[in-house]
Amino acid sequence: MSSKFRKPTDVRRSGASRPITILVIAAVLMVIGLVTWGYLTSGTNVATFDPILTRVTRGEFVSKVLDQGEVESSENVEVRCEVKARNGQITVLKTTLEGSRVKEGDFLVQLDATSFEKELETQNLAVAAAQTRLIQSETVLATAEATKEEYIKGVFVEALQTYENEIFDAQSQIETARQELEQSIAVREHSEKLHSKGFITNRQLKADQFAVKKAEIAIKKAQNLLKLAESKKKVLMEVTREKELTRLEADIRAAKVDLNSQKESLRVENKKIKDISKEIKRCTISVPEGINGQVVFAKERSGRGQEWVLEEGATVRENQVLIRLPNQNKMQVKALINEQNITQIQPGMPVSIQVDALDGSKLKGVVTKVNQYAESKGWFGSNVRKYAVYIRIIAPPESLKPGMNASVSIQSRFEKDVLQAPLQTVYSVQSQSFCLVKNGDQFETREVEIDGNNSKMVLIRSGLKQGDQLVMNPGFHKERMELPDVQADPRIELGEGEQLAIESPGGAAAVTPVTPVAGATTGRGRPGGSGGVRAGDSPPGGSGQGRGGGPSSSGSGGMAAGIMSKYDTNKDDVIDETEMAALEERSKGFVGRADVDKDGKVTKAELTKMATNMAGRWSGGGGGGQHNAAPGPTAATPNASAGGTP
Repeated sequence: MSSKFRKPTDVRRSGASRPITILVIAAVLMVIGLVTWGYLTSGTNVATFDPILTRVTRGEFVSKVLDQGEVESSENVEVRCEVKARNGQITVLKTTLEGSRVKEGDFLVQLDATSFEKELETQNLAVAAAQTRLIQSETVLATAEATKEEYIKGVFVEALQTYENEIFDAQSQIETARQELEQSIAVREHSEKLHSKGFITNRQLKADQFAVKKAEIAIKKAQNLLKLAESKKKVLMEVTREKELTRLEADIRAAKVDLNSQKESLRVENKKIKDISKEIKRCTISVPEGINGQVVFAKERSGRGQEWVLEEGATVRENQVLIRLPNQNKMQVKALINEQNITQIQPGMPVSIQVDALDGSKLKGVVTKVNQYAESKGWFGSNVRKYAVYIRIIAPPESLKPGMNASVSIQSRFEKDVLQAPLQTVYSVQSQSFCLVKNGDQFETREVEIDGNNSKMVLIRSGLKQGDQLVMNPGFHKERMELPDVQADPRIELGEGEQLAIESPGGAAAVTPVTPVAGATTGRGRPGGSGGVRAGDSPPGGSGQGRGGGPSSSGSGGMAAGIMSKYDTNKDDVIDETEMAALEERSKGFVGRADVDKDGKVTKAELTKMATNMAGRWSGGGGGGQHNAAPGPTAATPNASAGGTP
């Protein structure tokens, strides 16, 4: 019964709500139309464009180079190993504590002197033998000199007197024989008279005549003896004496030479003892005279990244720095600056220094030296080269110690009163820079001249004035900017004789002129592709390359042969460690990747294997990297750097 009365009432209420619904729908449609009309007409209404704005200001412009460094002393007393080890190295037995305060004469390092002590014992025996030989030489010389004196004053005088006595005897015999001859002649003459008268016989006469002949013979014999004695005396005076003196003097000279030789030998042996004793003394290293300070152990890093630290059991070589005693009043920071910032730094620039260990307190400094050559990056170093910059610390505190880490802020540029704007307000197209400037109710594109930036602000030389309103990140509103078209890179023209000479694996050189392909962009990949040659995969010398810049599979053996021919200087079919060290960094990195067994040597087989793998990767496994790919549609669009950075 209730349902019969409710149904007519519901029908009447439903009919009454229909006009209201129609009105609501009409209002909604009107709002949608108004919004749509406003959206469609927004391109001509400047008031609807509401970007983030900033103003050009005038003030101080500061450009800084930030990096890390290590505190050290600019004036160090270096304590070196002065021991001349026989095998090139000597072992450390004991050291003082690093960081301890020391003064003149204090102990620093004890080196192993065992080998020198054994050598000293052997050398003492050598000195004793040399002394014995010296005594013998002195005796021989004294004997030779005495023999000469004996001959001059004894043997020679005795021989001379003997020959003179023989002369005297011969002369006496001649006189006696002459007297006997005279008597014999007188007797013979008397006998001849008596014989003529018959008083004596013939026998008696002949006997007297024979006595005369005998006396004549005695005279001749005595004369011969006289001549012989005189001849002996002459030979003694003119020959024998000179001969004996020459021989004796030669013996003396020989004895003197031998004596000097033995003296020199003894001197050398004694010097060896002194040298060995000095080396033993040098094994105990103390603080030099007049020096005091804090002990800092020396550290060295090899080209392969291995670090040497002074400690017990470590081996050291002659002239190697063991300990440094820094001057606490002359401290500096050695900072390694990346190559992209090193050209901004010059000696004399002010520096703000913050030492981590000093609770962040800031110190003042000044750049004193900028190295002209990059630091060695080692075998596994980064490709980013770094240059050492030395910064003198002004008024260093006593708590500052060598080896502390420090952050340096080098003020590379300071302009007192210049126009500047945020870096994000500049949009660059190739070498031109533009800003989107608000001029009344309009926005205009204006080219500006930029003179550097400090990663936050850009220094403006022309194109803007103080107070100009600039749009932040104008690259997001390129549709409102009037920008020039991006110009294609011009063709590089090579003059006569500037073509590249490529050495073939066989050793012959072929000159290949560089001729770019018309309409192609050399060295770029397809848009969205990997884009040409990967850094580091390009072989030095370029032999055996395919279209993608890498080696073709057919040229793998040729490339390996070419590299081996170029870098294997001793022609043993192996690029050893010495030959590897002589390579430039890029070539060393490429050839070193072929050393799969990590033995420090590269064989031709390893090079061929690497070239074959590269050939497979370039021929189809690398994906999308062709050397002469046509430029994509984005090549003509404005060049937008990240965030609009110039």
